Amino acid sequence: IASGVPYLGPFLVFIGTGAAGFIQFGALDNAIIIAGTSLLITSIQGNLLTPWLTSYISSLNAVAIFIGLLFWGWLWGPIGLIVATPILMITKSLCDHVVNLRAIGELLGK
Repeated sequence: IASGVPYLGPFLVFIGTGAAGFIQFGALDNAIIIAGTSLLITSIQGNLLTPWLTSYISSLNAVAIFIGLLFWGWLWGPIGLIVATPILMITKSLCDHVVNLRAIGELLGK
């Protein structure tokens, strides 16, 4: 069940906007279009935009952030998703200051 946690938010938005669209317009096709559009937006935001902007601010590699979110989310669920980026930032800072670990710091950096 922990592997499905990152998809819970977009799923709830999908269901919520679909229900709101059906209540507002009373037609199933409009509700599906609204729900699909919101799912597309939340997917782009969660999978592309957030890792890219976080990597820009934190000087971490976007791929490293994405992999870190996947790993810590899988390991600890929602709490792992919250602490994944700070753990990566601490790890990069530690690796940058320890001579033998600088290669890992370079790998995590831009």
